Amino acid sequence: MKKLVIVIGFLFINNLFSQEYIWKSEIEKINSDNFYKIELTPQIISKLNTQFSDVRIKNNKGSDIPYFIEKESFSVTKRVFKEYQIKEKIKWKNGATVLVVENKNKDTINNIQLQIKNFDVRKHLELAGSDDYENWYTIKENYVFRTANGFNTTSEVKSLNFPYTDYKYYRIIIYDCFSLPINVLKIGYYDTYQELGKFKKLDTPVLTRFDSTETKQTYINVKFNEVPYFDKLTIKVDKPTYYYRNAKICFKREDKKGRIYYEVEKHININSNSELTFYFSDFRHKELYIVIDNEDNPPLENIRINAYQLNRYLVTRLEKNKNYELVFGNENIQRPNYDIEYFKNRVGKDTKTIITQNITAIKYKEKKKITTSTLWMWGSIGLVALLLGYMSYKMITEMERSK
Repeated sequence: MKKLVIVIGFLFINNLFSQEYIWKSEIEKINSDNFYKIELTPQIISKLNTQFSDVRIKNNKGSDIPYFIEKESFSVTKRVFKEYQIKEKIKWKNGATVLVVENKNKDTINNIQLQIKNFDVRKHLELAGSDDYENWYTIKENYVFRTANGFNTTSEVKSLNFPYTDYKYYRIIIYDCFSLPINVLKIGYYDTYQELGKFKKLDTPVLTRFDSTETKQTYINVKFNEVPYFDKLTIKVDKPTYYYRNAKICFKREDKKGRIYYEVEKHININSNSELTFYFSDFRHKELYIVIDNEDNPPLENIRINAYQLNRYLVTRLEKNKNYELVFGNENIQRPNYDIEYFKNRVGKDTKTIITQNITAIKYKEKKKITTSTLWMWGSIGLVALLLGYMSYKMITEMERSK
């Protein structure tokens, strides 16, 4: 019975203090009810546990506001619609509609998109190109559009795909011999491009360097003030003008006999022909070493190192005229389980980003004001726990006697 009471008491105390947070930060005021992305600064992220589970959004009543975490990707392939100006729209005698568009910059393209009002008939199309608006050359024929039925809209985008060309003019012929014309609203093309993720630069680390003539290596100790969680590391070198060195990013270790060795995390190459940018994923170590093999060359001069972190956000819905804050910093707390996790795709990609301000330490008395009602509540919980323990003890004792 005594052991049982001790265990229950331990669990009770552990639960009481496991909810404590160390830090808080005010969230920018908003002027409309909507979804927002709360940007997590490197100063906040460095104070979170390794699972990023110890951050909560609180309203002015101290209640949790559900959120999900979103992290920028290193790069995203995006498509953008570029509209052409319709240079000419004519009706041929044979009943065909002819649309001519100008590719002013002579961009190399392999598709033309037509936004068309919904229809339910079959249409045949041809595509030709020209550089002088007089001599036309076939690109593709026998396109067939059978129907256009935009989901929940009154129009649909239809694609004309073809081999890459760079004509200045494109002529689209739509044959309307057996029905009235279809209504073409816009003509353009989709251009794809890579959009790089957004990074935040971390505070510059402290560098300590040692050049060894014995091993022909340069050892650079890199120290951060807080856990960096960086995703990108850049190196800059002033001299010499041309260089090509193998190197490694590693951690300094000591074996059981006290001998120092370097555990390799990543092999890299440092040369004057590259940007000297290296990528990681949430690199968590406050201290690392870069070991450069100089061979028979003089050491590199004036080496500078910077680290960058991909932006992270808490995506949530906030209400206007209400105060919110972040609380964070707790090694033991588990990640919350919010319904909003299942609806990430329903939140718009153009969600406005807001910021936090004034990271301050939370004083214990600010969080836990001991009142009469609080004492009664915890006293009642303790009494129930003891009662359950006593009943369990009695049941076990009776079972042993009945054997």
